[in-house]
Amino acid sequence: MKKLTKRAEELLAEILEHRNQNGICDSSYWEKRFSSLRTADDAIIRSLFKELKDAEMISVMWADNYPYYMSVLANGVSYFEEINREDNTVAASYTNNFYAPVYGAQIQQGTVNSTQSQKVTISIDEEKLAELIGMIKKYDGFLDEEYGTDNARKVRESSAELEKLSNGKKDNKKICAALGILRDLSVNAGGGLIASGILQIVNMILGM
Repeated sequence: MKKLTKRAEELLAEILEHRNQNGICDSSYWEKRFSSLRTADDAIIRSLFKELKDAEMISVMWADNYPYYMSVLANGVSYFEEINREDNTVAASYTNNFYAPVYGAQIQQGTVNSTQSQKVTISIDEEKLAELIGMIKKYDGFLDEEYGTDNARKVRESSAELEKLSNGKKDNKKICAALGILRDLSVNAGGGLIASGILQIVNMILGM
C-alpha cells in the first residue's frame, strides 16, 4: 500500500471521521469546510484530495467548488490499520505481496518438511449480492458512459455470471472472482456515481 504524506493522512482521517453510519461522507460538512478556506489553503487541500484519489483511497465528485459526493475505497478504509501493522512489525526474513483479495491464505515459516491443512469457508451476503445485480440491471443504459464500452461489457458479463451463480449451485470462490472484476473496473471508472455505488456494495460483500 502506498505511503501517504503526513498532511494527506490527516485529511484521510478527517474524511473517515465525517461519515454517516452507512459509510457515506457528509457532503454538508465539506461544503462548509471549503466555504471557509482561503485561496492558498483551498489549493493545498485540493492537491491532497488528488493524492488520496491517485492512491485509490477515495472516490470523489466535485460540484460548486466542493466535494459533493465522496466515498472511501478499500485502501482508504484499511490504510491506518495497515500502516500501524507495518510500523509494529519487526524486520522479517520474507515479504509476501498480494495484489488482489486473498481468501484462506496460510503462510508458514521456520519449518522443514511440514504439511498443513486448512478448511476455509467464504461467506456471501446473498441479499447484498441480489442488490448489486439489481443495481447493475437498473443502470444498464448508463454503463457505457460510466465505464466505457469495453469495460461496460465486462461489467454486464460479471453481473450475468453472478446471477447465474446465485441461482444455481453456489460456488463462492467464483462469486468472489466475479466481484473482484467488478471492484477493479469500478475503481478505475473515474469516480462516477454508478461506479461508486457498485464499488461500495462489492466492498460490503467482500467484507472490505
